[in-house]
Amino acid sequence: MNWRKIFAIVRREYTERIRTKAFWIATLIIPFLFVGLFIVQIAIARKSGGERRLAVVDMTGHLYAPLASELTHPASVTASGEEMTGEAAAPPKKQTIHWVVEPRPIVGDLEKTKETLRKEVLAKKISAYLLLDPARLRKDEVEYYSTAVSEWMTQNQLERAINHVRLREKIVAHGLAPEVGNELDKRVDLRAFKVTESGTAEEKGAGIIAAMVFFFLMYSTFFMYGYQVMRGVIEEKSTRIVEIVIASVRPTELMLGKIIGIGLVGLTQYFAWSLIAMNLSLPGIASLLAGSDMAPKIPLSMLGFFILFFLFGYFLYASIYTAIAAPFNTDQEAQQLAMIPMAMIVSGIAVYPAVMNNPSGGLAVFVSLLPFTAPLMMFLRTALGQVPAWQIVLSVVLLAATTVGLAWFAGRVYRVGILMYGKKPTIPEILRWVRYSPGKAVPAPAAREGL
Repeated sequence: MNWRKIFAIVRREYTERIRTKAFWIATLIIPFLFVGLFIVQIAIARKSGGERRLAVVDMTGHLYAPLASELTHPASVTASGEEMTGEAAAPPKKQTIHWVVEPRPIVGDLEKTKETLRKEVLAKKISAYLLLDPARLRKDEVEYYSTAVSEWMTQNQLERAINHVRLREKIVAHGLAPEVGNELDKRVDLRAFKVTESGTAEEKGAGIIAAMVFFFLMYSTFFMYGYQVMRGVIEEKSTRIVEIVIASVRPTELMLGKIIGIGLVGLTQYFAWSLIAMNLSLPGIASLLAGSDMAPKIPLSMLGFFILFFLFGYFLYASIYTAIAAPFNTDQEAQQLAMIPMAMIVSGIAVYPAVMNNPSGGLAVFVSLLPFTAPLMMFLRTALGQVPAWQIVLSVVLLAATTVGLAWFAGRVYRVGILMYGKKPTIPEILRWVRYSPGKAVPAPAAREGL
């Protein structure tokens, strides 16, 4: 194998792609789109959730006042609706929605009142109306009517306020002090600390967000750049360019150079994206992210594991896509077999929620050692927690052996299939190409042209 020729092919594949406008547009624009989306999400989260005008039909006669106080002034209130102050008062709660609450008496009968309120909701005079029926409350139920029942934030705040008011009501009914309700309303904040060989550190959501971003970047890479390898092979074959190139280099050298060249393009792109991601603390962005746990800090270990498993995963799937592309003349012919690597990649996504929930569980260990899912799953495990060194080493060894085996298989198929034209070969015919030796006649599934 002539490595000088392979290097020349790598340089050709690499320079041709990085010189295109599409490459630089994607490299520079996509990170800023992600950063912009990230900033918009934080800004929206800090803004009010808007105004909700709520009409309350209180058939109990005593729940409206404390409920209205709880919604409009989220501080501690007594069962009678009076706001509590001093040491007995709980800290104010953060509200994302501005509530405008108004009582509605029953006019005529209940059904007529509900019909009137229904028309007001449709006319946008009110956002929704709430029915506090004693019979329903005994079953721990209330009725809420709105045109949009998918507003989970609105419904959660309303449900929480009703539960707080009823809790205080029950406390007073049992002869206890109203202040007891404030103590029972308090919740414990769980602070998570990650245990590593070097010590412990508080783990915040931003680290997991950064891991998931890299995880899905790797996932999309195996699709995008693996498919580019397949398209490149088929394009050169269909235009007969490969017949000219193959006169000066061996087919295996051409295959290896193409895979490495396109892989370096992907690695270059992700390296640029990583540099941008690690500099989210630029002036302006830093002020917006101040005090937010969402600003990701990417450790070097995460970046190192990403590069390691990116390379192994890319070469593994690029070899599969190359073996699929070589025997065929068009994308349509290769589509059916292209579903095989696609299913392998998607299988990693199918199990990632279980790995996220239990990174050290049996399923997580299995999929992180299985070569076809190891690039995604082992990277995810290393980003989420401490993985035993022997599992990482075993995963890399199995992944390397499988990648070498698939590269050898792809090379055997590529050297024969790259110059085959005519009818579409069958899988048994493709497997016979693997046993082909240069001294023997080529097992031709179709008429050969250009040889």
